[in-house]
Amino acid sequence: MIFFWGLMYNIVFIPLAYIGYYIAFLFNEKIRKGVYGRRETNRELKIYRENNPNKKVFLVHSASLGEFEQAKPVIRGLKALRPDIDIIASFASPSGYENADRLDEVALFIYLPIDTLVRTNIFLSTLKPDKIIFVTYELWPNLVINALRYKIPTYLMSARIRKDSLKWLPIIRTFFSEIYRCLEHIYAVSQEDSQSLKKLVGTVDVKVLNLGDTRYDQVVQRAERNISGKVPQIFEDGFVFVGGSIWPQDVEQLLPAVIKIMQEKEEFKVIMAPHEPSTYALEMLETKFKNAGFDSVRLSRLENLELNCRAVLVDKVGVLAEIYHHCDAAFIGGSFRKSIHNVMEPAVAGIPVFFGPIYDNSREAESLIERGGAKSCQNASQLYREISTVIEDKEAYQKMAHSARKVIVENMGASARTVKEILES
Repeated sequence: MIFFWGLMYNIVFIPLAYIGYYIAFLFNEKIRKGVYGRRETNRELKIYRENNPNKKVFLVHSASLGEFEQAKPVIRGLKALRPDIDIIASFASPSGYENADRLDEVALFIYLPIDTLVRTNIFLSTLKPDKIIFVTYELWPNLVINALRYKIPTYLMSARIRKDSLKWLPIIRTFFSEIYRCLEHIYAVSQEDSQSLKKLVGTVDVKVLNLGDTRYDQVVQRAERNISGKVPQIFEDGFVFVGGSIWPQDVEQLLPAVIKIMQEKEEFKVIMAPHEPSTYALEMLETKFKNAGFDSVRLSRLENLELNCRAVLVDKVGVLAEIYHHCDAAFIGGSFRKSIHNVMEPAVAGIPVFFGPIYDNSREAESLIERGGAKSCQNASQLYREISTVIEDKEAYQKMAHSARKVIVENMGASARTVKEILES
């Protein structure tokens, strides 16, 4: 059956995708970066193998930066226990390749080749990896098929399948079922995902285990590094509330609630961090605060913070994780748009978490709600009520804060379990 689907993939999908890819090359800067980047990393890969002909290699493939974050604690664990191996980290997109932290534990960062039978065959015959570890979703069919041909053990770590995934549609499900069956080991993030994956692979002898989500370990490790003093304490007193990774759709509901509380409670102070801190996003927030009678200051000009200024706007990226540790409660953006952003960073900071109605893309958000560490709000009125409650009711505040941190603590350890299974299989 895999032969049939492999044939269909290569004679129908790949030619169409290939044509579309090179048409997009003419107009899309990101695509061009990927094309040139692949040429360069191909040369780097050949040089690496010429200089290290007998080195054992584990290939860890991440679709993007988010998946690489999940892989980090596993990479560190593998390298700590097997210093004799080299870790090669591969990416599909320029955003992942260019922005990923250059960990000391990784010997080489590369682009994965375009997923044709010939290119992936050349890639594997050049690299000769001892094991291939995919992260979460990203499975390239020809790479998986060629790995099976070369008898290279394959793993899918932090695996999950959404209930609304296209992989459940009849014909698509049959195709992906055959691809997943080519893997040797699948490590799910939850019992629910484990059952879904077992259902997808059927009776084929694929080892499916529930090992947990490595993101919990990574967010704790990041928190330990982020408490570094890079971001100064913004407000010395009062109840500090942060809107993290917010979009205009979030601002439409969040800001009326925040401004109303600011008008009622002088001790209430806010930090607003747009998901994309563009000039437009920052000026929009400045105007809204000014129209409500409040001054605001950008984080980069924090030294000019006036005593009566109660609103700070984050105009740089990479600092939000540390800011959460300076705050008393947080709203997470994307939740009035189409998908919620990272709820784990405020949870590990041990503060109550709030968000809008759209969070079904995040199991962590669901867990926080189930355990009482977070609340989903439908509109500005509910946000006002719920945020006001944790300001006024210390017992309610402590209960939410404790529950948020507890979700993180209870889910730690997935990375160690994943490393153990990879090395012992």
